[in-house]
Amino acid sequence: MGLEAASELECAALGALLREPREAERTLLLDCRPFLAFCRRHVRAARPPDRTVRARLARGELARAVVLDEDSASVADLPPDGPAPVLLAALLHETRTGPTAVCFLRGGFEAFQACCPDLCSESPVPVMPPAGAESSRWDPRAPSYDQGGPVEILPYLFLGSCSHSSDLQGLQACGITAVLNVSASCPNYFEDLFCYKSIPVEDNQMVDISAWFQEAIGFIDTVKHSGGRVLVHCQAGISRSATICLAYLIQSHRVRLDEAFDFVKQRRGVISPNFSFMGQLLQFETQVLCH
Repeated sequence: MGLEAASELECAALGALLREPREAERTLLLDCRPFLAFCRRHVRAARPPDRTVRARLARGELARAVVLDEDSASVADLPPDGPAPVLLAALLHETRTGPTAVCFLRGGFEAFQACCPDLCSESPVPVMPPAGAESSRWDPRAPSYDQGGPVEILPYLFLGSCSHSSDLQGLQACGITAVLNVSASCPNYFEDLFCYKSIPVEDNQMVDISAWFQEAIGFIDTVKHSGGRVLVHCQAGISRSATICLAYLIQSHRVRLDEAFDFVKQRRGVISPNFSFMGQLLQFETQVLCH
């Protein structure tokens, strides 16, 4: 089945569907732009493609699956080696005997944002509080890695330092429900209030931190699926905890290390995994993306 079998949907028509609760529930909106682009700006109802898409299609509960990219005007304009044609082809194959229509959004995200800005979200996350901003965590005597509070990497994933993990008011302000302690020396300060998991590793070139990747990723996903929020921290929030967050992004969003690194660096500018950890992340990237 060729891509011409996919219908093309105008932005205004999609906006009308998303504003109608019943139709919104029956619409699967798949954003195939790069991970960083999606996190910066996206249609609120959209999601990146993942393994759950096939299951939802199989249940026959969807009226339509809509694919969008950055700004392509039509299916005919799609680059043949891009993700959108691959996704459209897969959707057409999966829905060939089912009730779900496969559509492409004309003009992509750029056109939809211009047409329906109220249905879109922009979520820049500052690395540090702006100059002069009031903050209970701002202390001119403290090192830079302890300034401000934990930073939001994803809505359910925060990164910070041991100092941040000791600030009950700050944790509660972020809605933290669980703490992943990536150190052998930082205490678990509030074990009666939060769910803790410890990864007792040191920050040195001899440590095999990759041996803990799957356990850490599993813990983060468990918190996510329970509707909670997890703080990942080490002593300074620079090397060990940053490495765990990078591994999580590589596996959960299937992105390359350089893309994940840029994404986290924009949010917490002090991150700097040690040389060995970066090598292990590169190996992990190969394992994840080649399968």
